Amino acid sequence: MGAITDSRADASKFDEVRKSGDAIDTITAFFGAAVAGVALFLPITFRWTAASSAYRLASLNNSVPRGAAIGVIVAVTAAVMVVTFREPLLAWTAALFGAVAMDINHFAGRHVTSADLLTTQNYLDAILAGVLLGALGAAVVRRPVPAIGFVVGAASFFVFGDLAAMLQIANDPYAVLEAPPRWLISVAVVLLIISTLRNRSQSKETKPLRIAVELPVTPILASMVLALVILAITEWLARQYHHAPDVSHAIEIGMAVAATLIAATAAAMLLPGRDGIGVYLAVSLVAVAEAVTEDPRPGWSIAVLIAVTAAGLLIGIRMPSTFIAIVLIVGLAVFALVKPPNDHRYVTAAGSAALALTVGYCCGTARPRYAPSGVLALSALYLPTIITALPHDSAEWPLDGGANHQTLAGRTALALALGSALGLVALHRFRPRRRPKPAQSVDDGPKGLA
Repeated sequence: MGAITDSRADASKFDEVRKSGDAIDTITAFFGAAVAGVALFLPITFRWTAASSAYRLASLNNSVPRGAAIGVIVAVTAAVMVVTFREPLLAWTAALFGAVAMDINHFAGRHVTSADLLTTQNYLDAILAGVLLGALGAAVVRRPVPAIGFVVGAASFFVFGDLAAMLQIANDPYAVLEAPPRWLISVAVVLLIISTLRNRSQSKETKPLRIAVELPVTPILASMVLALVILAITEWLARQYHHAPDVSHAIEIGMAVAATLIAATAAAMLLPGRDGIGVYLAVSLVAVAEAVTEDPRPGWSIAVLIAVTAAGLLIGIRMPSTFIAIVLIVGLAVFALVKPPNDHRYVTAAGSAALALTVGYCCGTARPRYAPSGVLALSALYLPTIITALPHDSAEWPLDGGANHQTLAGRTALALALGSALGLVALHRFRPRRRPKPAQSVDDGPKGLA
């Protein structure tokens, strides 16, 4: 009787340790994903950045979408590598390396004060953010609770957008203390050290697994196709408007929409099973977010948007439906099309909340079975979109969006959402309901994807 009681007590202690460990890893995953997301979304900036020449600032600004595209490819590559090794400790160590290197990059940027290095440092920041996002995603994506922290961290900061009001850069994007804030990177580093040490002891108890003979390259190819095509078509469309600003460019916009959807389809078909659902949803969400939320929001609203995103994620996990997800996206595109150009604050708040709920629901609905597929879907949220290439009525940053731009952005977002809906129909038709088992997540071991 005493032995039974002791065994129950040991089991209870084990459950408490496991739950506390999951809680730590969940917080780590949230902050790690948030740091990576901000680094991919914003240009790297320091106190002295505003004093740089206009040419250097323009070069830095142009490097942001290119850095995001590179970061997406690096993130998926990192996820594929650590999943292939099937060693959780390697994933946590790689994520820690990415965060520490970002911290060093920002420490150097504070003291170098060389405008010539701004663009280089921004590219380096994007690459390291990709390593952090990919390795961390591979480490937690198959663990329910930490995966929620990872998704909420990445998706929430995508919803919040440019952080303009919180960072006090409403009129000048470079008059900012630092982006991403170094305190945020330092918090992520400390948490990653704790989680890495915690998972180190767990890794010692696991029998080492053999490395897979072949490296699955299709997710890497999918990320390259998606990121590079979208980047190229966005820059091409921006050049068309630059050379002929008074022309409607309806044909060029149609070509850009078609190219984006073709790239999304190619990437979706390269992923195993129906993991491509996340790619279609991400491509349409990026466009809708650009069309809906142009006005900056106050810093305090970030907590509300994080909570709404988490609520949408939990709803999507409990009641997943690709049909509902794409209907919500189409609805937001229609909202962007009909809303007045000068939004009332309540209209802006409603649009932001609806976007946060939709993004969370889509993340909960997609749920890719293969870790790199999930990393691609989340990192694709930070890719540029053709909406940003459309002309604006104001040269201020953030853009205030006049009536003409608002209508054009809404129509373009709606076209991408409807095209993604058709792509999802084709994916469901031509891909089997039961997903194959081409590879494993870092925590799956020999169990496979099921």
